[in-house]
Amino acid sequence: MEVEKRFGDLEMMESQQRQQQHEAVVGSSNVANMPGGVGPRDADEKRLNELGYKQEYRRLMTPFQQWAYTFSYTAPLGFITGYYGFMYSYGGPVTIIWGYLATTFGTLCMAFGMSEIISAFPTLGSVYYWVAQLVPKKHVAWLSWFVGWVYLFGSFCGTALNEYLLAQLLGTCILLGTGGAQGNGYTLTAAQICGVTAALFVLHFFVSIVNTPWLGLLSTIGAWFQILSIVVICITLLAISPKYQSAKFVFTHFVKAPGDGIGSGLLVVLLGLPYAQSILTGFEVGSHVVEEVKTAAMAGPRAMIRSVYVTASTEFVLLLVLTFCIQNPDNVLGDNTMTGGGDASAASQIFYDAFHAKFGHGSGGAIAFTTFACISLFFGNITNVTLTARMAYAMARDCALPFHYWLVTLTQKERIPINATIVTVIGSFICTLPSLGSSVAFTAITAMSTITAYGPYFVILACRHIFDNRFKPGPFSLGKWGIWIGGWGALWGAVMSILFCIPPEYPVTGSTFNYASVSMSGAILAGVVYWFTVARHNYKGPKRTIELATDSDDDVVKPNGDFGVHALTASKLPEVDGNHLDLKGSNGTIANSNDANFVKKPRNNFEVPTSEFPPLGGKRKNHLDLNGDEKV
Repeated sequence: MEVEKRFGDLEMMESQQRQQQHEAVVGSSNVANMPGGVGPRDADEKRLNELGYKQEYRRLMTPFQQWAYTFSYTAPLGFITGYYGFMYSYGGPVTIIWGYLATTFGTLCMAFGMSEIISAFPTLGSVYYWVAQLVPKKHVAWLSWFVGWVYLFGSFCGTALNEYLLAQLLGTCILLGTGGAQGNGYTLTAAQICGVTAALFVLHFFVSIVNTPWLGLLSTIGAWFQILSIVVICITLLAISPKYQSAKFVFTHFVKAPGDGIGSGLLVVLLGLPYAQSILTGFEVGSHVVEEVKTAAMAGPRAMIRSVYVTASTEFVLLLVLTFCIQNPDNVLGDNTMTGGGDASAASQIFYDAFHAKFGHGSGGAIAFTTFACISLFFGNITNVTLTARMAYAMARDCALPFHYWLVTLTQKERIPINATIVTVIGSFICTLPSLGSSVAFTAITAMSTITAYGPYFVILACRHIFDNRFKPGPFSLGKWGIWIGGWGALWGAVMSILFCIPPEYPVTGSTFNYASVSMSGAILAGVVYWFTVARHNYKGPKRTIELATDSDDDVVKPNGDFGVHALTASKLPEVDGNHLDLKGSNGTIANSNDANFVKKPRNNFEVPTSEFPPLGGKRKNHLDLNGDEKV
């Protein structure tokens, strides 16, 4: 009778647990383990739970701040100032105007196609998580891991590129401020630029670990600065320029600066397209903070699309103004100039020439506008460091990276991935070190930052349409147009990845060879080695940290909290011997406290908290004393 009474208590406990867990699933109860305290589950958290994750971050970022975060990353003024000379070198105004319009159309197609995906899967991890959701189960582990590996490696390279570009522009300001290249101005050495880059990384580390509200505020300030600075520069250049280039020059003039080795004008323009594409890279970065934003399933797609057309519009206006306001085309890439010549300083030279033509001296105006570009990049790099750390955290959360237990550490109060941010800063700085010995080697790394973005974009969009029957759209959907828009986006991503690997000059020598393909091959080879030696044993796909019950099966959610969950199958209870319950029988199972945060057991299981089990009886270590004082 005593045994029957205690089993009756077990059944009552099970019934109460099942009712509480069912209420948690439908959202009528409170969630206890949310950061910041207990609160009701909203639609964002419910969808995140359905995707297999607990709510770890605070959802304090507004949709506008998420867009601002993405737009601030694109840093239009900073990248136009840094890359204008490269585009001018490969095709001149033809590439700058028509090539940029072509890349804008291709990028918009990619953004629309990927917006469907982030709407369906609004969670951290972005590219590798999306691939895991889109492909059949047998391909999930290896394909999603490699996509994540390549993308994360590229994120490190991209962060290195942006910080190094900022250091170079600061070097231009120092050169102009000390007399210019024609006035014995001071030119930073490669080692000094690398040192400035290191200092900038340290500064960005401390800025990137602020709390989410401050990060959102910085993103908003950065976005407004990007727009207002471009407006100020455009109006000023148009007002002070004594003359403008003709429309024929702006829309048809062709420059073939790399030399006579490339015989085809079309190939010259194609080689310039990757630089235009680099400026538009990063439209999906809002996905890296999607778990910190409200109404994520709609805010994510909107931020992605809006970042492309707003960035493209502002950059196109700036490109037009810069090209119309060229005072002397020979100075844009000329060596006998105040900025010292070269592709990286072409825009600063245009600033200088415009002010000099109007006032007789141009250093002050050129320094001011180049400083605006530096501030633009500084805001962009805050986002860059943050998103790379979030990506590393997401992969570590799924046991996809070395030292994943250490990388998933969050600060207790603000829930910031502190260790992932440390690794991001150190790893990205290491990527800048090749610049000390070879500018060609660093150019390969810069190309890698874009190849490793558009390669995964291609894989995602291709999987979306190859395995179309597996995809269930979210609130944002392109409907029947998805196959055409996403298909063109996938094709465009593949073409851009190929163009980045073509040698930029001919004949091909050791100094003109494009090492991007070698770098990419090295990254893939390192990934293959790590996958077969370590990763395939730890990573089985994105790791669910929560399981949800559905109305169509007999499963229930078992929160594990700080104690283990013991499950005894009701219909197949172990043998009762006297007043002891045999726990060693094949029909009894015990889940220890090291299991995942949430484990899934059949509905007819008893769930008994570890702390409420009576002691094991006497010397019979495999038996449970049913006569203990504590109720079960």
